Amino acid sequence: MGVAMKKWWPAVFAILGSALAQQPVTIQYWHINTETFGLPAVKELIAEFQRENPGIRVEERFNQNSYTGLLQNLQAALAANNPPDVAQIGYLYTRYVAENFPFVPITDLIGKFGGTLSRFPANVLGLGQVGGAQLGMPYSLSNIVTYYNADAFKKAGLNPDKPPTTWSEWRAAAQQLKKPIYIQLLDDNWSLEALIASNGGNLLSCQNGNAVPAFASQEAIEALQFWADLVKDGLAINALWNQGEQVFLAGEAAAYMTTIAKRAGLQAASQGKFELRGTRFPSFGNKPTRLPAGGNVLMVFSKDPAKQAAAWKFIQFLTSEKGFTIWTKGTGYVPLLPKLVDDPRYLKDFVAQNPIQRVGVEQLPNVFPWTSFPGPNGLAASQALFKATQRALSGQVSARVALNDAAQEVGGLIKGENCVK
Repeated sequence: MGVAMKKWWPAVFAILGSALAQQPVTIQYWHINTETFGLPAVKELIAEFQRENPGIRVEERFNQNSYTGLLQNLQAALAANNPPDVAQIGYLYTRYVAENFPFVPITDLIGKFGGTLSRFPANVLGLGQVGGAQLGMPYSLSNIVTYYNADAFKKAGLNPDKPPTTWSEWRAAAQQLKKPIYIQLLDDNWSLEALIASNGGNLLSCQNGNAVPAFASQEAIEALQFWADLVKDGLAINALWNQGEQVFLAGEAAAYMTTIAKRAGLQAASQGKFELRGTRFPSFGNKPTRLPAGGNVLMVFSKDPAKQAAAWKFIQFLTSEKGFTIWTKGTGYVPLLPKLVDDPRYLKDFVAQNPIQRVGVEQLPNVFPWTSFPGPNGLAASQALFKATQRALSGQVSARVALNDAAQEVGGLIKGENCVK
């Protein structure tokens, strides 16, 4: 009996090994997408990926408060030794994560499991790099556009075919519309940076190799004060993102400056209520607009090799031609494979037939890297600037006082940190 059993051992081990190999691998995917902001596309992508990869199961998890909320949840999960396998990391936090969190660089995943990044332009790959190292896979790319209610324009005697192009024109239009505008307000400072940069300012500068706050400049003060004056005069709404969006969708605001990635959700939500149109982000006179690149990189935090392999396969699918096509149609994000918008198999017809989506594509030359505050206090520095914005918009203090106070605080928080590259 013993000899007979020994003859069977190889077959038994082979069967057990095959059974174990067929056990599905489950990975967790953290994102910031709501029902009106890409969640249906997230679910469609996961369903399609699982259909093509039956041995991998993907569990999606929504994180509130956008990239800041996800980062805070990620910090807690890492401390508890239970991180997600893949997470969307906002461009403004890539350096912070690279310097403070354990992760698996994309180059390591390629070395272990194969694959290539040769399909992507160098400037696209740069969105996921810190110090020249590829820490994450660039995924979502957006810029800030202006959505507006064409019906409100017609009712007020304004031509919806010729929307305002400058901030002074939007101020005058809001007075005639008798409806305020809404500029996205979140603690990631995205729209604030768009305003400041479009007026010729910056959030950070470099002095003797160290990063120092630059947002107390005259250009920055003028930009924030303009926004605050709109609020004071009842021409703009001071509200956080979700509340401001609902005001716009209810027809109580005439325009909404926010991400092109909201395109699909806003088109669906406004249908039957009013005609939604889109145009470029306003300029300050003849100054060119400069728009921080919104969006995220995909980063891997798995410790288990099987989960790492599954996570990398999932990322490769999300950034494939099929993946980007689903993502762009379901959100508004600009695909990071530029040829897709000229390819009839993917997005050529869709972009040609969707004027709002074209606005996001046309503004790409105006895009620059979203500013990331360096060092272990980078998150606190970002929060300090957001509090300054809130103080100015609420009328507690002038933009000058708010930004000068914040510059003092941020200067201490990032003292001695190298310039952001």
